[in-house]
Amino acid sequence: MESDRTVALKELLGVSGKDQVGNYSFFVMPGIRLKIAKFIRLLRSLLPSTNSSSQSTIKTSTISSDLLQQYPFLNDLIYCLESNLLNDLTLDIISNMISNLVHSKNLFRYKQSVKDFAACLYILGGRTVVEFIRLNIPGFIPSLPSLRPMLQSSKYHFIEGVFQYDHLADFIKPFNCKYAFCGEDSTSVVPKVSYDTLSDCFVGFTLPLKHGFPCPRYFSTNSFGELENWYNEVDVSFNINVHIIQGLFSIGQTSPPPFLLGAYGTNSKYTALDVLKRWINIFDLCMAQNLRILGFSTDCDTRYMKAMRDSMGFFSKFETGFENHPDHFEISMLQNTSWFFLKPHQLFVCLQDGVHLCTKLRNRLLAANVVLLMGEQYASVSYLIELIENCSKIDHGLVISDVYPKDKQNFASCVKISSNGVLNVLKKIQNSEATQVYLQVIF
Repeated sequence: MESDRTVALKELLGVSGKDQVGNYSFFVMPGIRLKIAKFIRLLRSLLPSTNSSSQSTIKTSTISSDLLQQYPFLNDLIYCLESNLLNDLTLDIISNMISNLVHSKNLFRYKQSVKDFAACLYILGGRTVVEFIRLNIPGFIPSLPSLRPMLQSSKYHFIEGVFQYDHLADFIKPFNCKYAFCGEDSTSVVPKVSYDTLSDCFVGFTLPLKHGFPCPRYFSTNSFGELENWYNEVDVSFNINVHIIQGLFSIGQTSPPPFLLGAYGTNSKYTALDVLKRWINIFDLCMAQNLRILGFSTDCDTRYMKAMRDSMGFFSKFETGFENHPDHFEISMLQNTSWFFLKPHQLFVCLQDGVHLCTKLRNRLLAANVVLLMGEQYASVSYLIELIENCSKIDHGLVISDVYPKDKQNFASCVKISSNGVLNVLKKIQNSEATQVYLQVIF
């Protein structure tokens, strides 16, 4: 520009002049020219990122129809979010998992509710379940090393063979529970000896019994020689025995969750007298916590069966002295019942697991070498096979897999073979009365 105002600027940027024709020209110095070119390139490099960021902002607020057609569940997800159909845990899991997927694995973070869920999953399902889910659903739950500090930080540390009566009192206090049932059962475990740092004991050896109770902290030593003797002389536990307390409430009230009273390893070398002594001791110690144990429940093990019969006087002459216990109760309905062989004065009742009993009866009916004679007839699975082959499925609803289930603990098949529809159709089959009676016992 031919102006006096630009003279000073022109002197800084370059050299001005006129050619032979008289046209005005201006020469910019190379250093200044490079700086201007660099500045222009910088502006141009920022322009695409600005456009893309604005476009990404639009994309986050608008979902294309192609994306909705490709993933139809997005419509349902949006509807659930708008209608508040998802609970807090579900929202935490979804948001936590999606936020983790956009980061590298070392930057995965988990909310406390997700950590609590993973801890419960580990307790209920074990290491294999947690690892299977974590490997197949990335970003869903934390790894086991991340969970271990949280599990070990619990204020309640269970020691093998120690029964948690004080913790039981604190547990039932908010529920104002006065009555409960005690369940006891064993399950097989992998025999293994390990060291528990918190109790300073070796866990895995079979604890000796005293009055039916295991002796806690028995295998604690600083001597390698004594530890070697234990390995050579003491049985390693292949079963774990668990005692559960289930509080009872009236119909319509919310029942509290079960409480783990105690657990310990065992080699199954105990007697019915050990079981009976353990039950009476549990009863007295729970009464000291203002909790009345109405009964005990377990499976069909012969030692538990004998302990049940002896405690209730059911076809047993064993003297327990329970009728002289200050907390015994009287079953008034048995006063005028001569045909029911049971003592009217009881300290507690004993029940077997109903599901376990039904599956046992069903499996006995299916056994090929068992003869179930009732009067002049036999209870046999052949009548059920005849029913399936010759009668309409609409009437009975059975299939062959219900009669011969692969899982011997399948309770659903027990319900189906003893249903009213099956019993009604069996009445049309000749000589099936014994089978009908047997199925009614299962029902």
